[in-house]
Parts: sequence; C-alpha cells; structure tokens
Amino acid sequence: EDQIGSYFGAELCSLDINSDGDTDFVLVGAPLFYQPRENKEGRIYIYSLSAKIELEREFSVMAPSMGRFGSTISSLSDLNGDGLRDVAVGAPLEDENRGAVYIFLGDKRRGIRGTFSQRINGKNFQPEIRFFGQAIDGVIDLGDDELPDIVVGSQGAAVVLRSKPVFNATAQLSFHPGVISTEKIDCVNKKDENLPMVNLTACFEMVEATKSKQEAMRLGLNISFTLSLDPSRPKTRAFFLQNEKKVQSLTTTHELHVGNTCFEYPTYMQYCVVDTLSPINIKLNFSQADAGSSGAMLNIDSKNQALMKIPFERQCSKNDTCIAQLTVDLDFLSKTILVTEDNYFNVSVTLANHGDDSYNTTLTMHYPPGLSFSKLEVTKSSRPTLHACYDLEEVLDKTVCGISLPVYRSKSSTTFQSSFRVAKDFEWNDKISLTVTGKSDNSNSSETDLMTKSIPVQYQIRMALTVNEDTVTYLNFTTDDPAPQNMHVKYKIDNTGFKDFPVNVSILLPTKLEHSFEVIRYEVIVQEDKTQCSIQPDLKKHEQSCSPENSCVVIRCDSLILERFSGVELSLVGKVHFKDLKQHAANIAFLKQYTGENGEVKFWSLLKVDYDPKRFVLASHKQEKSSPKNENPQKTGMCKDNDPTIKCTNVRVEFIIPPNKLLIILTGAGLGLLLLIILTVIMWKLGCFKRKTMEYYQEQEDKVSWENGSPVNLNPDFSSRMMSISETDKKSDQLPEENQLLEAEKTNGPLESDIKDSSENVNGFTAVSEPQEEEK
Repeated sequence: EDQIGSYFGAELCSLDINSDGDTDFVLVGAPLFYQPRENKEGRIYIYSLSAKIELEREFSVMAPSMGRFGSTISSLSDLNGDGLRDVAVGAPLEDENRGAVYIFLGDKRRGIRGTFSQRINGKNFQPEIRFFGQAIDGVIDLGDDELPDIVVGSQGAAVVLRSKPVFNATAQLSFHPGVISTEKIDCVNKKDENLPMVNLTACFEMVEATKSKQEAMRLGLNISFTLSLDPSRPKTRAFFLQNEKKVQSLTTTHELHVGNTCFEYPTYMQYCVVDTLSPINIKLNFSQADAGSSGAMLNIDSKNQALMKIPFERQCSKNDTCIAQLTVDLDFLSKTILVTEDNYFNVSVTLANHGDDSYNTTLTMHYPPGLSFSKLEVTKSSRPTLHACYDLEEVLDKTVCGISLPVYRSKSSTTFQSSFRVAKDFEWNDKISLTVTGKSDNSNSSETDLMTKSIPVQYQIRMALTVNEDTVTYLNFTTDDPAPQNMHVKYKIDNTGFKDFPVNVSILLPTKLEHSFEVIRYEVIVQEDKTQCSIQPDLKKHEQSCSPENSCVVIRCDSLILERFSGVELSLVGKVHFKDLKQHAANIAFLKQYTGENGEVKFWSLLKVDYDPKRFVLASHKQEKSSPKNENPQKTGMCKDNDPTIKCTNVRVEFIIPPNKLLIILTGAGLGLLLLIILTVIMWKLGCFKRKTMEYYQEQEDKVSWENGSPVNLNPDFSSRMMSISETDKKSDQLPEENQLLEAEKTNGPLESDIKDSSENVNGFTAVSEPQEEEK
C-alpha cells in the first residue's frame, strides 16, 4: 500500500529491458517507506509502459533491512547473458550507514525479478566506508574483458565492481546396460549380497552465457553434485558403495571446463527386489562450490537437476516377448465445439488391450492449441485402472496420460471422459481434428493404434435488437393539415458478446395500407456510414409477413462486421400521408357530415438480422425455438418479434374528418322555422285566433228562439249582461289610450254624447217592446 511521507518519486529510472531503444518499464523509488512490523525501510515500484503510453503498476520490491532502499536506481547492462538489462538499487544507510547495493536481474514480463540475485555490502571493500550506493552506474566496460562493470559512489570514494563471466551448465544421465537384468534376482534364498545393477554416467556440459574474451574459456568452475537412487522411496532398491558402505546418495565435487565432462559410477541392488515393474529413479542435483572466490559464475538460471529412470527387464508368457494389442475409440459428446466464455468440450475415449500385458501404456491426445486439457476421468472399466496425465514442456497441443502404470493388463478395457477448456480468444477454423493414440513400450508390439475425428466449430454470439426512444410512435392527419409528415424509426443492433461477426441486415415495410395510406421518399441511414442500403425487389422470403396489396419493399444492407461490445444504429426515415384526404372528406356520406369520420392504420416495419448459422450460434437461440413464429402483421394489426433476430416497431397513424358546422346550423334553423309554421296552422285550425262578440251571442239566441217558435224576449237582465260582456270585449280590444279615456269616464261621469246615445237606445227598446204587449 502507498504511504504518506514515503518520498515517492525521489528516484526514477527508465528501463529498456531488451535494449531496442524503447522504454519498457519505469522504476520509482520511495526510500522513506517504512514497515514497522518487518523493520524494513524503502521500496521501489515497477510500472510497465503500455502501447498507449500509460503506466500500469506491476509490483513493488523491498529490501530485508533498514537503509532507505530505493534512494538510487540504475539500469545496468546485461550481467548474466540472458539478453535483458539488469537493475542495481542502492540502500546507502544500510548496515549503520555503510550502505549496500542490490542487483536485480531483468525480467521481460515484469521488468525485474521479485528477489535480488546479489547483495553487495560496502564494508567488504572498506570498513569505514559510508553511504555506499548513493550513486550507481553500470553501462560501460572499464576493463578489456568485454564485460560490463559497475561504479558505486559513496561519501568521498567510488568503488568499481567488475563482473565475472557467467556459464550455463547442464547435466545428463545415462546408464549401461539399457535395462536392469532380473535374471539373478532371487527372493527365495534372500542372499545378503550385492548384485551389480548398471553403470551410471553423469555428464556435464558447460557453455559461457556472457560474451567475454577468449581468456574466460580457460577458467574452471567447481561444481558440487549429488546423485540419488530411488530418492522418493523410504526403502531403496539400489545403492552406491562408498568405503564399503551402502549409501543411497553420493556427493562429490569436480572442476568443470567449457565442453563436456563425464563421471561414471557403478550401482548395485539387492538380490531380492520385489517391485520389478516400476523403474528405478535417478536424480542429480548440482551447484557451484566456491562462488565467492571463483573467477567465473554459474548462471542461477541453469537447470541444476537431471532425472533418469532405469527400467527392469520384462518377462512375458509367450516366447519371452510381450505383444500388446491396443485399440482406441473416440466419440464426441456434442455435435459441435461451442466457443464461448468458460466453456468445456468433452470427448469419450476407450482404450482396450486385446493382447499381452502392456508396459508403460500411454494414451496421447493431439488437439488444437485452442483447447487446453483439463481432466481425464474413468467412466467405465473392466478392472480398477489408475491414470496420470501431464502436458509436455512447451507443447500446447499434446497431452500424454499414463494408463495403469506400470502394466495395463491383458483383456482390459477402460472408457475415459476427457475434458478440454475452450479458449475464446483463439482463431478457430471451421473444423478441428482431434487424434487419440494408444501406445505401449512392449517390444515387438503391434503398430500404434490411433483414431482421428473432425468436428465443426461454432462461436456463440450475443446480439440485442432494440428500438430507440426517439422513434415516432403516433401521427395524426386532419383536413386542415393533410400534408405529409416525417416518420423516423431508429433501430439499434448491439453485439454484447466477445466475438466480432458479420451480419446481413434487411428492413421490410409496407408502402401502402388501408384508407389510402402511403409511404413516400423512404430510405435507411446507417450510423457512421458503416454500410450501404438499397431497395431489393425480392419478397419471397417475406411473403408470410406482408400481403401483396400492401406493396411491401425490402431495404437490404451490405454485409457489415458487428464488432464486439459495440453496436450500430439504423434509421428508417420517410414521408407518410393519407392520399386525397380532402377529396375523401368532401365525398363522405351525407349523414357522416353531421357526425364526422376518423380512422387509423398500424404502420409497421420489420428489422431482420441474418448471420451464418453454420459458424455462429446465437445465445438466445432457445428462445427462438420456444416462441411461436412471427405472425402476419396484417392479420394482427401489430408486429410481434418473438424471433431474437427480428425486431418490429409499430406506428399508429390516424386521420380525423370533423363534422360540417355550417350544415348543422342551417339544418337546425330550417327545422325550427318549419315547426313554428306547423304549430301556427294547427292553432288557426282550432280557432285560437277567432273572437266571439255580443252580436254573435244575440244572433245565436235569436236563432234558438226562432227555432222554438217563440218571439224574441229581450230580458233586461240578459240585455244588461250582454252589454257588460260586449263592453268587456271592447275594453280588451281597446288601445292603451282608449283604456285611459274609459278610466276617466268612470271617474268624472259619462260625456253628454254618451248620455244621449244611451237614452236613444232605451227609447228604442221601449218602442219595440210596446207592440209586443198589445199583441198579447
């Protein structure tokens, strides 16, 4: 963890690890970083420089003591001959301010190795030295041996450290004869004698790793090595004789020179060896004996170990020759290899032995590097069978499994299930082959049996089809605004998987629908012009989705690569309208002019994405199988997209014709006037407009009297009553001025003319009535 006050950045060092002129790593010193528990001070941080010129932290390193480790960091030339630059780090306050320098060998992947290869104390050169390591430089050769030297600064002094030539040493073991004879092995008598086994030879090859002058070739290298027989067994079957004592391990020291140096040692075994099936293991370990005083150094990267197995002689029942007849069978447990994240591929392998016992039986599987062997399990076996698998060093396409070592018995048959991890980043071919080989070490055995089968490879892809929120979902047209309107449908295709894959995109849409709805001037626009789209006349693939009367069109786009974790947007744009909407409004039925008319259509468009089904498998393919097929949008009125490769969108388009307001007003006024005329005529027919006067009633009375044969009798009461009725009727017909005069008469009395008229009327009545009395 980072620490405040650690003085991070006090020292910086750029490291060109392979000396190609480009900086690969940056080392940052924090000399005051402190860990109280471990009592350590100082730390350096290693950062790698990526291709984007960004620093990525790899790891950090601390020294095992106090001393402000990391105060000085210096890039050195190659010290050990591996072709990588090395690093020196100074700790000037270590060892009571005497100082020390740490050498770290270069690492191509991480910059430097996590542990130092050498620690150089300042007091080894001068006891009173102070601050050794406060300055370091190690690029040039200060001598004439063509080896880089290091100059270390201290207080008042500088120390030159000369590097030594570095040698690589390898060891090889061999033995003679090639097998351990079992002829003299006798466990019945149990003789306590030493039986010669084989002569063991240990050879060393020494080669200089650095590039020094020829004088370095004459230097020797003292090597101490140990030979062990059956080191993993508590009770050994073989031994050395050293001073007439039986020893399981033998240690000795020899001086090596450039080239090969061999040493031979006889080995022995007891007369009774029970286990003659498993070979005897030989192990050799070696190291440099006097590294401090020697003029040369053994490369710490040298493989300082060698292993060897010495087999026993085999005994067989038929002519002393074991003939194994191995057969293998291979079956794939799936139809294809599916390349996806964290996926495994399983195969079934059967190994049978129809001959004699098979010694050191192996089952070898060859496969593409994109497969990584995971495990081998026994699923069926005629007898208990053990197995052990291992990968060959630096071989990525081969796994060898030992079957029932040391002996795979006769008439045995075992079925295994082998699992392989599928690498998603590997560039797979359309098909891959897998070969299984059964082999044994039997002499004169039948030919190695093998079987090869091929299987197609498919990539699993993930794709999501969506409709953008900006898509138009509703439009309306009126007779006041029948002009074409813009339609904009945005589709997006997202690749949510890890693999780029090509797709073919097409959009199906109708150009004509009911109510004379039309789509004009339509096109498909692709984001960033990733592909070009054009109208295609072929509609055979879409006959189920579009009726012939709808004049559907298919806009097909050129194939494009859908990159992983990215997407592409397609926009369907165009103009839509209801053709001759005003003319339709003028020709609608008469009654509909009072109520108005409206209607709507469901405009739909369908996005179809195609890919190569032989090469790719969509992750949501199961949804496609479980869902019904896409229905005809014309039957349902809506487009349904149950297929994960299809995305539909629907736009509701409506037209509105309002009622005729002027016609409604005129019709209401006419009907009201007609009703008034009809009511007037009815009232007139009923006599509502006729008035009955006093003369009318007099006539009616005279008529009745005349019909009865009696003279007219003017009853004074009747006459006065009729007069009052007549006056009342007259008053009702009088104008307001006449009513005012009548009121004045009542108040002031009748006028003279009125009195005169009244007397005349009385005399008239008297004159009429007198003759009637005489007749009586």
